[in-house]
Amino acid sequence: MSKRLITAVLLAATLGFTTGCATPGEPTISGSPAPSSTPTQTFAAMTPAEAKLAYKKIAEASCDSSLESGVVEITGDTKTVMIPKANAYKDFNAAYFTAPDTYELIWEIDGLYSCADWFTFSMSEEAGVEAEIDVTFDEKTGKYSTSHVFDEEVYQYVSTITNGKISSVYSAVPKTNTVVKYGNQTPEDQKILTTAVDRYLATVD
Repeated sequence: MSKRLITAVLLAATLGFTTGCATPGEPTISGSPAPSSTPTQTFAAMTPAEAKLAYKKIAEASCDSSLESGVVEITGDTKTVMIPKANAYKDFNAAYFTAPDTYELIWEIDGLYSCADWFTFSMSEEAGVEAEIDVTFDEKTGKYSTSHVFDEEVYQYVSTITNGKISSVYSAVPKTNTVVKYGNQTPEDQKILTTAVDRYLATVD
């Protein structure tokens, strides 16, 4: 289980590439089409301050979507599920499963990549202090890199952004990649929550 799933760490974010192909030219006697081209999307450069402000909005949108429609996050053998509170199971709405048979509840939203950074931003804002998250933006790839210090250790992440929300997160140490999917949880996803809740309640009854 990654430390990231049980601590308030940060994430980061990226915009994917888009590509296109040129329409082939009219056929020639040899039948050779005109060469195709693949333009690469470019992004405007941002200062660290501008990147941090842009990423803060992305973090907020990501967490809002997770809270409103639910989210599934997959990191290797671990799957994390959060359903909307309105659909909570026995007052619980988030848990994770690690193969082959580990089910655990998640007690705070900072245990999810989609919400951890917004949790840090919002708590810092409420306290009237600057969020201790360093953010940079790579205009060549459209990716956001984030880093922060927790318990004297530096955590670094590179995130991909799709439709203004975090869609994947790469962790430098340990080297892992997490895919983030909003809404549309399957019965199998929801079973992770119900199993984790039932097992937990069996230990406290």
